[in-house]
Amino acid sequence: MTAAAPDVAAELVTGVDLLCLDAGNTVIFLDHARLADIVRESTGVVVSADVLVRVEGEAKRLAESGELHDAAWSERERPGAIAWGRMVGTIALRAGVAADAVPALLAHAWREHERRNLWSKVPEGLGAALDAMRALGPKVAIISNSEGMLDRLFRELGVLEHFDLVVDSGQVGFEKPDPRIFGVAFERFGVGPDRALHLGDIFATDVLGARAAGCRHALIDPFGHYAGRHPDVPRVPGAVEVARAIASARPR
Repeated sequence: MTAAAPDVAAELVTGVDLLCLDAGNTVIFLDHARLADIVRESTGVVVSADVLVRVEGEAKRLAESGELHDAAWSERERPGAIAWGRMVGTIALRAGVAADAVPALLAHAWREHERRNLWSKVPEGLGAALDAMRALGPKVAIISNSEGMLDRLFRELGVLEHFDLVVDSGQVGFEKPDPRIFGVAFERFGVGPDRALHLGDIFATDVLGARAAGCRHALIDPFGHYAGRHPDVPRVPGAVEVARAIASARPR
């Protein structure tokens, strides 16, 4: 057995037969510049991508205490739209959008999101790293709180073939931190939670959900949104590095 890749602890990846990945900010990242354009077009508020990066972190932390802004807006009853609207609405509110302008912003942003997901930036080398790991036996499952459109998005982005399973809460009807969403993948591949590792970017859903499901977990936090918080939760650079580490840790 070889050592795990740098910056990824060997105990995190040794013996992993199923790599579970959140979608947003794990395999597809928020396009902050595009969201800034949408905010300006819809509300007239000019905000930089850097500010949106910062307030996204504030929104993630507010999710832990159930304090995300919950606006009434036209599409909120669509699959996955309530959670999506709380996160995007809170980001907008913290960026300076007035509360009474949030519903219209969300309706406009949702239309743009349906046209092309706001989370659509793929890390360099993702497909190659996942395929190299999969060639050694481990499976890859997307476990995402989403809106039922991930299959289409991944196909458009050219990454669908790199995943063995996509579990989209908008299709299965329950979302993280409900452990049942992880159970779909465990059952599909006959893998126990002790042989699974989940990566995601939100403590309130990814970490608490993985804990409830009984599997290993780590946070992806490229912008330092959780700096100084949850010191007991492992951090990893990203899915690419973890996939390489799992491959390196496999018996040869």
